[in-house]
Amino acid sequence: MIDLIANLWPTILIALAIGLATGWWIWGGAKDEGLFEAENDEPVAFVPPPLELEPETAVQPAPTPFPAPEPPVEADPEPEPSIVANVAEPEPEAELEAEPETMPEPATPVEPEPEAEPEPEPELEPEPVSEPAAPSPFLSAPEGEPDNLTRIKGVGPKLADLLNSLGVFHFRQIASWNDAQVTEVDSHLDTFKGRIARDRWVDQAKLLDARNVAAFEREFGKLNGPI
Repeated sequence: MIDLIANLWPTILIALAIGLATGWWIWGGAKDEGLFEAENDEPVAFVPPPLELEPETAVQPAPTPFPAPEPPVEADPEPEPSIVANVAEPEPEAELEAEPETMPEPATPVEPEPEAEPEPEPELEPEPVSEPAAPSPFLSAPEGEPDNLTRIKGVGPKLADLLNSLGVFHFRQIASWNDAQVTEVDSHLDTFKGRIARDRWVDQAKLLDARNVAAFEREFGKLNGPI
């Protein structure tokens, strides 16, 4: 009730003012009418009618304007749960300690490589000139009358016959033998092998072929018969 009166007190004051004005107007009119009748008749005491106030309910208060409805506040949609939020954040990598800066070493000048000299072409060795084959130390037959080979120290009749069978007949033939021919003849002497070098057949044959008996006997001893 108190809240209703507190809200409607301006209306009540207006209604009270209207009632007072109406009563004043009625009271003034009746007073003038009574004075008029008093002049003609006996004065009649004028009893003002009781002032009837309109019930409070008769006064319709001015409707209080309702505030404009506020637009509904749209609730912010709840953020969907982020899958990324469930993913464990990677641990921050440990910062690597900064290595001390090293001063670059001065670049050493690169010396140009010496140009490779062309390799000299290999000199072709001259092919060895094959020496003409040494003549055979043997003869197919005696050239003239054969010499008596038993005059050579170390050659007896049996060895002389062997030499004749091989093709050895003359002192000059034996005196011209080289090392290769000596080796060849020596390979055919069987049990007499080595006698040519040991008894110096080539040196004896040179003196006998020159018929130098004195030098022969001085070198090899007395000759055992005529040449």
